[in-house]
Amino acid sequence: MAPILLLLLPALGAVVLPLLPERQDILRRVCLAPLLLQLAIGLTQLGKSPSELHQVWIPRIGLGFDLGLDGLSAPLAALIALICLVTVLATPAEQARPRLFLSLLLATDLGLTGAVLARNALLFLLAFELVLIPTTLLLAVWGGPRRVQAAIQYVMYGAVSGLALLGAVLALGWLSGEGFSFAFADLAAMQLSPENSRWIFALLLLSFGLKLPVVPLHGWQPLAYGQASSPVAMLLSGGVSLLGAYGLLRFAIGFMPEQWILWSPWIAAVGAFTSAYGALNALAQSDIRRLVAYGSLGHMGLLVVALASATPLSLQGVVAQLIAHGLISALLFLLVGLIDSKTGSTQIPDLAGLLNPYRGLPFTLGLFLLALMASAGIPGLAGFVPEFMMFEASWTPFPIPTLLCLVASGFTAVYAVRLFNRVGFGRLDNNRVDYPSTVWSERFPAMLLAALVVIGGIWPGLLVGWSESSTSALALRREPFTALVAVAPSASPRQLPS
Repeated sequence: MAPILLLLLPALGAVVLPLLPERQDILRRVCLAPLLLQLAIGLTQLGKSPSELHQVWIPRIGLGFDLGLDGLSAPLAALIALICLVTVLATPAEQARPRLFLSLLLATDLGLTGAVLARNALLFLLAFELVLIPTTLLLAVWGGPRRVQAAIQYVMYGAVSGLALLGAVLALGWLSGEGFSFAFADLAAMQLSPENSRWIFALLLLSFGLKLPVVPLHGWQPLAYGQASSPVAMLLSGGVSLLGAYGLLRFAIGFMPEQWILWSPWIAAVGAFTSAYGALNALAQSDIRRLVAYGSLGHMGLLVVALASATPLSLQGVVAQLIAHGLISALLFLLVGLIDSKTGSTQIPDLAGLLNPYRGLPFTLGLFLLALMASAGIPGLAGFVPEFMMFEASWTPFPIPTLLCLVASGFTAVYAVRLFNRVGFGRLDNNRVDYPSTVWSERFPAMLLAALVVIGGIWPGLLVGWSESSTSALALRREPFTALVAVAPSASPRQLPS
């Protein structure tokens, strides 16, 4: 029943909102109600035994309404609901065309939640593609001056990702040997020839690498994050990007473990390069939005190295990092939006002295410092434990990529300190000092995210504890990091001893 409710609530909200009058206060309340219920249901499912729902839908094409909740999907479903909830709270009171904006936001929520709950590859594909439509409109209608260019790039990259996933899913269903079945259980048990598995695996890497993203498949990300309004950037960085990592876990590792082990050194190398590329580009940025975008790209690189390691600890760290990164990146983009709305600029050379207690934005900058510290992995905040887990688990199988990610993590602290020093300290520009103060309705969503970032650092079990059983079942290596690849063709790689 819980999976149905998690999908039904945003779907009903998206249908009802267009029927209401164009009044911001009414629309926000109607939008918040299903999101609050969705979040409450998601939180109640944490730590529970896995459950699945199987309902025949269109059997002739193998499409079933198959949903499930386990230690991997339940925390991500709760995270999606939380990010969408905070996105609504962070939407400006004077938001243009609020009815359409909030309807598209709920449609995005529906697609994201449907993807993490799906237990049928074709159903996953439908949800995966559903996300692209509303997010493209959110970027194209409510973005910055280059929003059209950003939306075109975003939809082109998304279309390639969707086509690659479509090809892989159709091939998996055709070759499953179960009468064109797309059920996850059938796909996990299938035996593919090396020739077929190689090109299907390459399609999966292309599709989810574009969504994550990783270098060199990241071309859409800096411009899209830089041109998106703050609520939309929160949704893209905290919600949409997790589909890439989730897809790699469910499809690439879950269905094709032998290929994952074979390709893992190259995957780790790409992750390390992405981490270094993101950190170095963040150092060179003069716009805060693009700096945060490249910083997010760098964190995805470490996550890819941990995925390549595929140990129980590294995969548990990946899920924890998805939660922590969702919270931290959403907080960063929310605060950048507040700075932009109060100062009229996100250009670093234009900003100085914002920490001034009388004429600056001390409250916003204080939370901004907290978010930067969390992004840099400072102990006691949500970013530390997931990164530590991924570093520790990835060191033995891939020492050089892990070392490069460790160096890139050091650069994260460098650009965070440089950014805060430039915008927080110094002399205020007397021609631009009439900054309006933030009000409590603007502060509350930032305070909520900041509180969760602190709680996640003090109580790491909030991030780590939910996924252990599911990630251990997906793991391909055990200490002392020997690959669990089938020695005999009929052996299941997850059943072999380490």
